[in-house]
Amino acid sequence: MELIERVRKRIPDSDEVTDDVLEEYIYTVSDRLCLRLGVDLLPRLFESACVDAVVKMHRRTYYEGISSEGAANITTSFVDDILSEYAEEIERYRERQSNSCGSGKVVHFL
Repeated sequence: MELIERVRKRIPDSDEVTDDVLEEYIYTVSDRLCLRLGVDLLPRLFESACVDAVVKMHRRTYYEGISSEGAANITTSFVDDILSEYAEEIERYRERQSNSCGSGKVVHFL
């Protein structure tokens, strides 16, 4: 299933968003994930993170830059970096890739 189809399943039909906009969000998130992962193509394992982040990007449309806001009993706050919640997974992936490619620093004692 394509990423755009997965994103569409999570966004209500009442949200009028074009496929062009969703594709741009997908490219942006995918590019940023690839940079953090140190890869050229988004690994299959990170497609779900990409979909999650795209949905978050869409939901914060028109609220970009809000760090916190309150009115009555409702409080709105956004993290500065949508991908920050995936930092641990990104680090684990990079460590695993580093060690499996032989470029990681590993000492073996005989």
